[in-house]
Amino acid sequence: MSDDLSELNFRQDLEEALQAEDAKRWKIERVGPLEVYVSLSPVQAPAEIFQARLLWRVYPGEPPSLKFRDPATGRLDLPSAWPVVRGFRPQCLDACVNWCLEGFAIHPEWRNDPTWKWSAAGNVVLKVIRRLQDDLDFHFVNRFGK
Repeated sequence: MSDDLSELNFRQDLEEALQAEDAKRWKIERVGPLEVYVSLSPVQAPAEIFQARLLWRVYPGEPPSLKFRDPATGRLDLPSAWPVVRGFRPQCLDACVNWCLEGFAIHPEWRNDPTWKWSAAGNVVLKVIRRLQDDLDFHFVNRFGK
């Protein structure tokens, strides 16, 4: 897939995601051709706001890189910017989930496993944000370091 095609597909899916009913819960800011910051909160802790940075190399063919950004400093290397959620590893600044690039780096065997492999079907931006929101809503413990 060409870079131009990735950008076109990303832009179209992002526009559609912004119109989704559940998008009212998020603040989505496009900061690069294939990059967004998404601010979201767990349903049980609405005062805890996390800013996820999602960055695709190829859209929608690969999962995005997932990092959490400290909004005050812009840093992506602070474990305290991460939520404690199953599969997330704030101390390693990565997540062991099958919807982010880092998860596939940790588990390369997922690439060929029908249960875990990446699916580029549908609106991938919306799918990834919804998966992130579900993890926060159903598995959030606290902010790392609290």
